[in-house]
Amino acid sequence: MSQLYYKKTDNSSYRDRIPLRIVRAESELSALERAYLGAVEKGDYASVKQALEEAEIYFRININCIDPLGRTALLIAIENENLEIIDLLLSYNVYVGDALLHAIRKEVVGAVELLLNHKKPRGEKQVPPILLDKQFSGFTPDITPIILAAHTNNYEIIKLLVQRGVSIPQPHAVRCNCVECVSSLDVDGLRHSRSRLNIYKALASPSLIALSSEDPFLTAFQLSWELKELSTVENEFKSEYEELSHVCKQFAKDLLDQTRSSKELEIILNYRDDINPLLDENANDLARLKLAIKYCQKEFVAQPNCQQLLASRWYDEFPGWRRRHWAGKLITCVFIGLLFPLLCILYLITPKSRYGLFIRKPFVKFICHTASYLTFLFLLFLASQHIASAPMDCQGPAPTAVEWMILPWVLGFIWTEIKQMWDSGFQDYIEDWWNLMDFIMNSLYLATISLKIVAYAKYHGPKLRGSWEMWHPTLVAEALFAIANIFSSLRLICLFTANSHLGPLQISLGRMLLDILKFLFIYCLVLLAFANGLNQLYFYYEDEGSTDPPCKGIRCSGQNNAFSTLFETLQSLFWSIFGLISLYVTNVKPDHEFTEFVGTTMFGTYNVISLVVLLNMLIAMMNNSYQHIADHADIEWKFARTKLWMSYFEEGGTLPSPFNIIPSPKSVYYLFRWIKTYLFKRPSVKRLETFDTLAVRSFQRFRRAADNVRLNHEYQEVLRNLVKRYVAAMIRDAKTEEGLTEENFKELKQDISSFRYEVLGMMKGKSPSWVSGNVASSTLAYPGNSFKYSPKFPTEDPQQKLYVFDPIPTTLQRRAANTTTSVCSNSLANGLVVPSKSEKTQKELPKDSEAGSVQRPTRIPSLKCEEIHSLPEEDTLGSSGHNQDHIKTEKVMVEVLKDIQEVDHCGREQTKEVKNGPKKV
Repeated sequence: MSQLYYKKTDNSSYRDRIPLRIVRAESELSALERAYLGAVEKGDYASVKQALEEAEIYFRININCIDPLGRTALLIAIENENLEIIDLLLSYNVYVGDALLHAIRKEVVGAVELLLNHKKPRGEKQVPPILLDKQFSGFTPDITPIILAAHTNNYEIIKLLVQRGVSIPQPHAVRCNCVECVSSLDVDGLRHSRSRLNIYKALASPSLIALSSEDPFLTAFQLSWELKELSTVENEFKSEYEELSHVCKQFAKDLLDQTRSSKELEIILNYRDDINPLLDENANDLARLKLAIKYCQKEFVAQPNCQQLLASRWYDEFPGWRRRHWAGKLITCVFIGLLFPLLCILYLITPKSRYGLFIRKPFVKFICHTASYLTFLFLLFLASQHIASAPMDCQGPAPTAVEWMILPWVLGFIWTEIKQMWDSGFQDYIEDWWNLMDFIMNSLYLATISLKIVAYAKYHGPKLRGSWEMWHPTLVAEALFAIANIFSSLRLICLFTANSHLGPLQISLGRMLLDILKFLFIYCLVLLAFANGLNQLYFYYEDEGSTDPPCKGIRCSGQNNAFSTLFETLQSLFWSIFGLISLYVTNVKPDHEFTEFVGTTMFGTYNVISLVVLLNMLIAMMNNSYQHIADHADIEWKFARTKLWMSYFEEGGTLPSPFNIIPSPKSVYYLFRWIKTYLFKRPSVKRLETFDTLAVRSFQRFRRAADNVRLNHEYQEVLRNLVKRYVAAMIRDAKTEEGLTEENFKELKQDISSFRYEVLGMMKGKSPSWVSGNVASSTLAYPGNSFKYSPKFPTEDPQQKLYVFDPIPTTLQRRAANTTTSVCSNSLANGLVVPSKSEKTQKELPKDSEAGSVQRPTRIPSLKCEEIHSLPEEDTLGSSGHNQDHIKTEKVMVEVLKDIQEVDHCGREQTKEVKNGPKKV
């Protein structure tokens, strides 16, 4: 590759050189255009206005010219945040182009407002062709002003654009097969995906949601969930979508942080977005909190204000519960747990009594359900210890007393799961892993009961257990019952969520189970691969095994036939992980050493892969999952605890097993009312209704509608207050975190530079341009010569040199260059520039070695920066009445130059030192 640049010459020096040239050369600016852009860069209002006026008369410069960085004068003014020059340029109808997008990206609110109010002229002036090229633009075609403003999350700019009626296109679903999406994917799939990402990035802007959404909480919930789904579908932009989803979740949490009272918090958490104005909805059921749990808004749910309200409702009947001693808490819980049968009976008899309402409290309901489940586990323990068991050789034994006691609990669990699936729906039911565990546990108990019934009905009489067939119903039932007992005991882990110490451990365990499932998928593939190979190798060497006692397989002491069948091979490889298989299982009786060597190598390779690689990978995955939970332990635990608490806040399911299968008077009343309403309905009932009955019903509906409208109005009022507080806090935090930045330093220097030129204009006896409207020529930008038409440009006269200020700053050098121009020049108080000897030895513009761009030189040759000249004596002793004004102006100028020196000193410490002189015209 280097040969393309390498060229040997006979008369070269001791080392070969690589000739460099500009491959993609662009049109150069004229001296006047460079001076024009330099004046815009420095904020010289008078010189810019003079250049614009003379450009309309003499056409010596193109006011839409661009520098090598592709910036027009308008873009330079926007970068410098010089609103006066922006207004001036717009008044002369310069080419706008993407100026509005640049102003939005720089977050210059004043410039955005000026550009929005600017009316595009009918006749366009001369515009460089490169500006009309879409590929030259710094923004893709799908970036609109409102999308870019949302990306910057600038509330003021978004508000300006929304007030003008802008809109954002609605993004289509990922799996959308409409004509527009299919054609867009066929033409340019990358642009289609990037465009959708830009739209979602704009929609996820907190400022845009707070400003334009009627329900910011609902919008944030739905958008974060949609973005999370997109991250799983579009893996190429997974990190971007996950970050946007987190932004939406954090916005909802920050907005909830602004609540200041329990009333505001209750209005937010109890609001229903699908409320029917004609129905009597429960206005105290925490509907918005349930929606947050459904959309997995962990930050919102774990927010301290939300948790405080939940805790106050959870311990409603026990004020000051958290301040009690742990011994008092334990005694209270044990006392309520022991009385749960009596409380359940009282609720069945009188559900509206004091004790009936007491058991409906969430905390009391939780204690009763826990006590009931602990009783069930105690019965399982008695059953496993065979306290009351049938004869060992009975093929179809009758149920024991303990088994009869267990049966009501099993039926109660099944009824609870049926009601839960009916109320929440099948989709929501299967999304909870604990429900799947309950389903497996209940299925095992049903299978056990069914097999015991079959065995009791089919088999009669005793028979030695050793002579039973392998699939005997009693044997299968005993095995299933043992497995069900394991699931029942592990189900108790769910209750650990209520504890702050055991809760994070339980969540980490659940996350580790997912890692184990991922590991098993890879391990099973490795296991099957080596099992197939070893079985193929040792299939021909199957041994009959020992005959006394008969033993065959790895469970024998000799561990023979370890790889004779595929099933035996799978068992052997699995148990070899735990070191239970010896190496001699690879031996064969014939003298086939090569076969033994290959088998030993395969067996050793399997152990290396499974033990050294896969097992350590599993340990690392589990450690990572635990660390993730530990880093977010507070949020994860509070979210899991809230899900547990909310299951007890629900209406219904008050009685635990087995009391929930007993029909209560309330249930019997509801059943008869349903039968009367739907089975014995009379068609003539509606005709028998009187006018008074209709009036009463209409009044009730009207009252319900009025209450729902009032609730909606209160919700909107609270939202309005929350949004105001959030915006104020966001702006306040942004100012606090911003501190003194490079942009602030640049803005300060720009103001000082602009003020310098204003003072120079005042010293020449003219008022500022924005006061008088006249043009005050700047001899700093155009010394000894203004923009006047002449057949020969006056740069040949050595006494009338035109110092051109290069408008091509780099990001770091630009800030030091402004002050260097003002300080390091022998300027007189009347604005004249004193020539220097170093002007004759100006160097060429240096090239940047890495980027290949032109570095910005100093604007004036290096002079003694400490020299500040005062006014000449003949000027100070004039006969006019302005002597005192000139003296005052001189003092102001001296102070300004001193300030510029101080700013320049700070700039040298923060930016790169500028060494070379300006380009000579």
